[in-house]
Amino acid sequence: MEKNEIKTQTTKEKIYNFFEQPENLVAKLVQFFIFILIIASLYLVVVEFFYVEIFEKYKIEIKIANYFILAIFTIEYLLRIFTAPKKIKFFIKPFNLIDFFAVFPNYLELFLQIFLPTNAIRSLRLIRILRFSRALRGLKFLKYGNFFKKIFYYQGTILQSITNIIVLLITFKGIIWILESYGLWISNANLGELFAIIGFALGIILSQKIGVSYDKFIQVEEAVVRLYGILQSLMLALNKIEPELGTRSCQKWAKLFLDILEDPKADNFEIFKANNELFESISKIEGVSVDLANLQGDICRDADFCLSKKNRLIPKAYDTLLQQSTMLYLALTAIFIPGITGMISVIVATYVLYGMFNLTQDFDSIIGGEFNLININISELKRFADK
Repeated sequence: MEKNEIKTQTTKEKIYNFFEQPENLVAKLVQFFIFILIIASLYLVVVEFFYVEIFEKYKIEIKIANYFILAIFTIEYLLRIFTAPKKIKFFIKPFNLIDFFAVFPNYLELFLQIFLPTNAIRSLRLIRILRFSRALRGLKFLKYGNFFKKIFYYQGTILQSITNIIVLLITFKGIIWILESYGLWISNANLGELFAIIGFALGIILSQKIGVSYDKFIQVEEAVVRLYGILQSLMLALNKIEPELGTRSCQKWAKLFLDILEDPKADNFEIFKANNELFESISKIEGVSVDLANLQGDICRDADFCLSKKNRLIPKAYDTLLQQSTMLYLALTAIFIPGITGMISVIVATYVLYGMFNLTQDFDSIIGGEFNLININISELKRFADK
């Protein structure tokens, strides 16, 4: 059956699969060649910005190499998008958007060379750094691909969640850099030390918030673990008195608790009804021991604690102040620190500081959160409720 499907493939499908799902040796070699070109293009950017003497000495050769790399990337991207079965869906995929922004702004740079001086468009060349993310696509076809992918993982990370902020600030700084080249912008390289001190202080504050959020996060997770243990104990005790009574009562309570915990819009008052039902199940038994009543009380306390913390562990006003302070610092860094130093400062500071802030936001919700990256482990409680 598979052989017949391969024979009926159209030329467009063959070209698309050649790049998107390389299986034969030639396709894998092409991916490896593109990976080498990406590394080479990044090397040329480093030489241009940090080794000016070498760049000026081999300026013509470096330009030819850049044009050759750009031509290969352009041909590869056009072949992939024109042969894609669903072009819009293909275009909006994260890595394909990176491909676009890593290739086609280079043509904008070539066009602007006619109207702007070379120094005014140097910031555009930093966009080629995005090609490093493009390289991650090809790593899975290399022998040590999984090792590198673990180091430079992108999907489902804080980096992915703040990419839009990073791109926005890079664009903002790029515009300022162009204005700086015309002498139309005020900048002061001497402010670098001041900004370093402020950034360090802001980093300490964010680190402390991460620590506080993490401690409260662990407290909630420990409460969930206790709930699981207490429910098991109560279930066994009730089943010993009356078969299946504990299973029915405890599982019903656990299901409702999980529904409320996982639904950010759920009314926490609903757990009060479930607590009453669980208490009534215990009360039906003649001569209820104090131990059973204590178990039911422990369940109510831990459940109320978890639900009270499910949406926010830290006051909203404090979070708002931290976010506004972080964004203000990043904007001022872009405005006042000039040139390549300013651009690097913006990229690093945005990734570290805004990334730390967003990490605290995700810690702040025990289930879901802003990015749904960090959640308490409720798998045991789910198995208990569904068994």
